[in-house]
Amino acid sequence: MNMMNMAQMSCNPSIGGIAKGQIVREIDALGGYTGIIADKTTIQFRMLNKSKGPAMWSPEPKTTGSVSEEWRIQLEQLKNVEFWQDIVLDVLVKNQKVTGVRTGLGLNSRLKPWFFPMALF
Repeated sequence: MNMMNMAQMSCNPSIGGIAKGQIVREIDALGGYTGIIADKTTIQFRMLNKSKGPAMWSPEPKTTGSVSEEWRIQLEQLKNVEFWQDIVLDVLVKNQKVTGVRTGLGLNSRLKPWFFPMALF
């Protein structure tokens, strides 16, 4: 995983649609960044299903290729969150449980149970 490709979208990047649009609105209501990033990177906006009733209408903003850069900038500004790019050389195990990783830079990183680097998958 290249950190410059964090949150990279497909060749037809849109944040919205019938299902995703609902999730984006819920994330936004909870204070998430998805709507903010969409607002910063939208180049075209359309409303889907306008021929149906209002309950079926769904906003779909088409976004630019800079979505991944905007996400990286936003996430790097969070307190208590650090990003670094390295190679995992070894998985540290204690009592048959993963406890951390040893990286190419020689760092031994202890992990919380919920955290696993992308390199492990």
